[in-house]
Amino acid sequence: MKDPYLYNDTDVLKNLLDIKDEMELEKAESNITYIKLLDIDKLADNCSFDTRHLRLLHKYIFEDIYDWAGEFRTIQLVKGERVLGGDTVKYSNPENIKDDLAAAINNLNKTDWSVLGIDETANIFAKQIAALWQIHPFREGNTRSIITFATQFASAHGFKMDKQLLKESAGYVRDALVKASDGQYSEYKYLINIFKEAILNG
Repeated sequence: MKDPYLYNDTDVLKNLLDIKDEMELEKAESNITYIKLLDIDKLADNCSFDTRHLRLLHKYIFEDIYDWAGEFRTIQLVKGERVLGGDTVKYSNPENIKDDLAAAINNLNKTDWSVLGIDETANIFAKQIAALWQIHPFREGNTRSIITFATQFASAHGFKMDKQLLKESAGYVRDALVKASDGQYSEYKYLINIFKEAILNG
């Protein structure tokens, strides 16, 4: 079945810029989202950290590129991952996204972060953010949206994270999220380590 998010004549996501070259779209997306992320923390003022806020973040970051920004995907995702030997993470089925997000975000909100030390915070937060990321609610842009959600949540709950470190380590962070989302074979140490460093630097 043809992916409805792609142009008919090329494996490039349909976009508002009508770019049909993958590398050109990647460059344009990178430039546009870089600008949007500079002031995105204004959206964290007096917000509730819920599903609506995650959708708002995604819409703000990607609304100039994709007309489905802020909307949940309608297809199942399969992505071969280098760090999994070509296997894919088992992402949420489209019909389960809403409930899976609610459960993952509820776990974040019911944790009493004020009583945890740095090691415990990094450990628990890494596992909970990995669970949120594994849902992959959007067709594209999940890592940027969820890491933004994570840094805003952390700041609001007393353990500010070094966003610059996470940005400069974007490839490592994504690979760490993949490794932490491999079912019974999940390895959390990489994500815990980078989160702990980001908290200590924050």
